[in-house]
Amino acid sequence: MMTWIATLTLAALLQDKPAPKDEEDLTPEKAVQMLKDIQGLMTKSEDLLNDSSRGKSVETEDAILKRIHELLKDDPSASQKKTLEKIAKLMEKSEGSQKDAVDKMAEIIRKAKS
Repeated sequence: MMTWIATLTLAALLQDKPAPKDEEDLTPEKAVQMLKDIQGLMTKSEDLLNDSSRGKSVETEDAILKRIHELLKDDPSASQKKTLEKIAKLMEKSEGSQKDAVDKMAEIIRKAKS
């Protein structure tokens, strides 16, 4: 992406249009320096965006940790029982899906044989 921006900026600078008074003394060296400045600004903005993203993930982790601590405050055996019940329900759903998949595969094999 940086290459595109640099190319577009350089192309805009090198067009055969008459330059405005402010840009009449623009040399290739100055154009290159401007591109380096743009690259530096893009790097800073990328770093800021990454820092912001990390901050958001830390907030999310904090919320998850608070939820875990709340669950652990309850009776451990009750929490364990709830967890095991949820796991059992998920296993039942998984077994049902696997059974459906096996039935569909058997039907496809029967149709292919006939």
